Amino acid sequence: MVVTIDFKHVFKHPLPLVAETHLTKYPNDKDKWVFKVETIERKIDLAKGLDYRRRWAFCENIIPNILRQVSLLNVKELILEEEAWLNIHSGHLKLKSRNITWANYASMSEESKFAHSADNPNWTVFEQHGKIDIHSLGPLTGLLEVFAGKIIKYGVHKTVRIMEELLSEKSGKSGFDS
Repeated sequence: MVVTIDFKHVFKHPLPLVAETHLTKYPNDKDKWVFKVETIERKIDLAKGLDYRRRWAFCENIIPNILRQVSLLNVKELILEEEAWLNIHSGHLKLKSRNITWANYASMSEESKFAHSADNPNWTVFEQHGKIDIHSLGPLTGLLEVFAGKIIKYGVHKTVRIMEELLSEKSGKSGFDS
């Protein structure tokens, strides 16, 4: 079974602010799970208005201790890779993320896009599609997929909440309507 999530949210803030906030949001005091981000590669093409970044996020292992009895799952940190393409001219930020840790046993992928809202050019639409496919773990597969599904849904809502808080701090106003 593959666990998927599709999510859409409108930030009532302009795209440049939302994109900059996304690209600089970690680490922060609002989320202790992500404790370090390293830029592995960055290319800027001023003529085309493109800014490409490949980054690794180092996260706390949040798998419950009962599941960490399996030595494979008992690692201190998880590493996720994010590729980001910011296009200044067309006004969008595209992202692709995947897991580095446990890549032989599970694949986590997310594709996200931040773009100008059709309803208001000063707002930004965030759309995300994510999936997790766990394989090669025998009877633990089903249990881990249930856990992963809950975590991915919790994670996207938490990320939006953190983004809204950071955006409000930067812009001096509240933009979160839930």
